[in-house]
Amino acid sequence: MALPSAFSQESLEEESAVKEESQENDEVEEEPQNLYLSFVDSMKKIRFLETSDDCFSANELPQKGRSLVSSANGKFQRRFYGDDLRLQKIEYWKQGASSAQSLLERELFFNPPKKNGERDVLEKNYGEKSERRTFYLGDGKIKSQRVDWLDENGAVLSFDVFNCEYDKKGRTVLERLQKYSVDRKNVRLSSDERRVWVYNKSGLEEKSYYKNSVLRVRTVYQDEEKGDYVQTSYFDGGLIARDFYRNNEKVGSTIANGGGDGK
Repeated sequence: MALPSAFSQESLEEESAVKEESQENDEVEEEPQNLYLSFVDSMKKIRFLETSDDCFSANELPQKGRSLVSSANGKFQRRFYGDDLRLQKIEYWKQGASSAQSLLERELFFNPPKKNGERDVLEKNYGEKSERRTFYLGDGKIKSQRVDWLDENGAVLSFDVFNCEYDKKGRTVLERLQKYSVDRKNVRLSSDERRVWVYNKSGLEEKSYYKNSVLRVRTVYQDEEKGDYVQTSYFDGGLIARDFYRNNEKVGSTIANGGGDGK
């Protein structure tokens, strides 16, 4: 599960356009490339830039900080930075015929990192009516995430909780996704999924998938790098299907009732 990464500090870069000239029959003819319209302030800093494809403007905020607005293909973004140039918020808009007709689709809020480098990001998606808060470790890996699904009035209808664990080498050892329903403040677990990774000295040894505490799929690796493994699927009623792979291509399969765990 992956989420978009937007944590590096971004700064405005001033770019100059180059006009190439060609001379033919003693006449100089300019051939403009990447035509743009730009405005600079008294400090020679670009405040507005427009090309045939997109445009952006840079502004100072009254409450300290800066904002950067960019537009392309009927969409535009507003990025807000603090005095330290740390990204604080991004707004995603669908552009209308006027500012009143423009639609705010979603927002991202970036909280300052803790001393250990961990941080969290809140996404408010107004189109799908959800709020997603993601917690990141200092190395950028996802630690946990919660998604609230809302009704028209902003009340929580259901929510998902995702947690991830890693070993000392930074390898994923556990992913867990739990889904809850909410009915008049009564919370009920509706689904619980776990993915577990086991490693040995050679690399990945085994990967398992559980649904509501029941083992559903187990993959045992003879050689992960070569793509040699056996994948066993467990179905209700005791049916077991095994698929055998060599070089990541299936070379055989078996189906049986009952039996071992695929090892």
